[in-house]
Amino acid sequence: MAGIKIIGLGRAAGDLTVTNETLAETVDTSDDWIREKSGIRSRYFAVKKTNTDMAFEAAQMALHHAGIPKEKIAICIVCTFTPDDHTPATACDVCGRLGLSQEVFALDINGACAGFIYGCHLANGLLANQKDRYALIIGSEKISSFMDMEDRATCVLFGDGAGAAVMKWHEDAGFAFYGGCEPNRQVLHCLRGSFIEMGGQEVYRFAVSKVPVCIGEVLKKIDLSKDDIDYFVCHQANERIIDAAARRIGGEKKKFFKNLYHYGNTSAASIPIALCEMAEQGLLKNDTTLLCTGFGAGLSYGGMYITSEVK
Repeated sequence: MAGIKIIGLGRAAGDLTVTNETLAETVDTSDDWIREKSGIRSRYFAVKKTNTDMAFEAAQMALHHAGIPKEKIAICIVCTFTPDDHTPATACDVCGRLGLSQEVFALDINGACAGFIYGCHLANGLLANQKDRYALIIGSEKISSFMDMEDRATCVLFGDGAGAAVMKWHEDAGFAFYGGCEPNRQVLHCLRGSFIEMGGQEVYRFAVSKVPVCIGEVLKKIDLSKDDIDYFVCHQANERIIDAAARRIGGEKKKFFKNLYHYGNTSAASIPIALCEMAEQGLLKNDTTLLCTGFGAGLSYGGMYITSEVK
């Protein structure tokens, strides 16, 4: 089965580290409570950096890691629900900063926490007609700009950051996607001019039910079992959700990568940041098999099977 493959990864984070203890100074919470409910210990907030700054930083790193001429990039997709401006698209600004060709197909998509997976699915279809070119997929969020710092249901969970991946077309890549949405505006939303509001229990139930479904449906499409997957990379929203998903599919806990402890929930950036850290730790090699899942506002969900070819 033909499709896209990961060949380069990059990441960036906000410039301010915010610990649980720091938040407890201004919000009715504690380090123990946050760790128990989410597993998160600290997160980054972008004080001096913009969303575009982080997207650019992650993209630069990914291009360097991939080792390809930037002139070969034909597609640039930025997945974000927290752009610096309504228009132009963050992707256009990133292309300009990178000095990419003026013929690059550049756009933003808002798939919330499932955004990176949706972006990869879109790139997979677009690269099918440009097999000698490459795609740059970026998940980037500055969520702190949309948080009520007195609402402990949200301000302790989210962080700012960006992750990027360079993809190439390969005739034997085996890319597969499954996803959809269950429309529900009330559970998780950020209205214009307002802050993020979230029903934590409802999101937890949705995620715990949908992640195993996504994994199962993707495995059916590629005719593999969970034992054939090297690593499961879930959206890094909450440690309890990831652990519950692992239990439900009967998967080995060590195969479920987690790095939310020091990032928090970075929405569309969480999966590419996790993939980049996996590469840095030597976990990704040629033909490492990955099954990624995302879920979030919409309520949206998605899963993808993808392989790596990284240095």
